[in-house]
Amino acid sequence: MHSLRRSLISATSRNFATSPCSRSVRGGASRRYKSTTSADARQLAEEVSNATPLPTRPQLKRLFLRAAIPMVGFGFMDQSVMLHAGNAIDCTLGVSFGLSTLTAAAFGQFFSDSAGVLFGGALERLATVFGIPSSGLTSAQRALPLVRRLRVLGGLAGVLLGCSLGLLNLLIIDTERSPILKLRQFSQENEFAFHIEASNSERDDATVLTVRGPDVDGFLASLTSTLSANGYSLLELSAKKSGEDVIEDVFVVVKMNTREQVPDEELDELAQTLLEATRSPLNANAFKEKVHGLEDENAALRSRLHRLEGVIRKSQIDIVASN
Repeated sequence: MHSLRRSLISATSRNFATSPCSRSVRGGASRRYKSTTSADARQLAEEVSNATPLPTRPQLKRLFLRAAIPMVGFGFMDQSVMLHAGNAIDCTLGVSFGLSTLTAAAFGQFFSDSAGVLFGGALERLATVFGIPSSGLTSAQRALPLVRRLRVLGGLAGVLLGCSLGLLNLLIIDTERSPILKLRQFSQENEFAFHIEASNSERDDATVLTVRGPDVDGFLASLTSTLSANGYSLLELSAKKSGEDVIEDVFVVVKMNTREQVPDEELDELAQTLLEATRSPLNANAFKEKVHGLEDENAALRSRLHRLEGVIRKSQIDIVASN
């Protein structure tokens, strides 16, 4: 009898344990337990926060500085390594394989991130090197929302300052070198792709130069700079596409000193000069700096000549005063 009762109770308990109703009851109880536990944890955290004394102003200042100073070093190093590595890649692999400047900068980021990992420990010790003492916060104070937010704010301010200081590297990096090298590489590959026509028959008052070749940024500046450097004034300029990836530039020029047509015997030399400019393009900005330097030198020579003329005039005149 007792064995039969135990069997019935066991079967009933198994059926109840496997029934959907029992599972829902247990699930609801579990959720209520978890909700109660979470609420208790929040309440406990609030009680601890209320019981924890707030950090003093000097403590918060030290906390901010100790969070910011290592990130200044990290930001400066990250920016510097990326700029120098990216520029080196752009001027070498970028020229050889035709990589864009943005791609070279992305490869430079590999080096800057690697440097951050290798020297991260040294950067974290910068605050100690600068003699900034520890904030002296307790573990409970470090868990305060104010302290966490201030630590993040200090790191953000530090990395922004470091990256801004890293931009000073642009003052010592020749950012124009890569475009010139890429343009020169392209010119060597398309050395015989240009055709130049110089004519005095189209106009009576000027010489018409027609340059046909691939459409590449920088060639127009190179040609105009070359004309100006060789003593020609540009009166008109037009450009149009004469085919797919082929452009036709038309220059109307005169001699700078005479304001007349280029003599027929000088047309071949002028065409050769322009052809050489297509093979070795100039940096327009560097050319402008050179022109400004020549202008300053010319002004100095004029001033010196004026002084010499004054000395010569004085030497030509003798004044004899009466006794």
